Amino acid sequence: MTNIAEGFERVHPGEKLQFYNVARASCGEVRSLSCVMLDADYISEPEHKTLLELVAQTGRLVSGLIRSTRARTTNPNSNLPTSIS
Repeated sequence: MTNIAEGFERVHPGEKLQFYNVARASCGEVRSLSCVMLDADYISEPEHKTLLELVAQTGRLVSGLIRSTRARTTNPNSNLPTSIS
């Protein structure tokens, strides 16, 4: 959540995308750590399944944010500022 917030505050599209991509990668970290928690019996199998579903949903939402940001810019690696709406 904090990476998305920080990316949202950036003016340059490339910086926004960098933070949004870090947020998406964090979904992979949570997925991995959920397996560790399951193996260590910190969570049950149903809790693990629910967590994986939430992580997948979050990943899809962040991916949509990335696609939307790219669509609003002609070059996602550009250092030119976009208008702030």
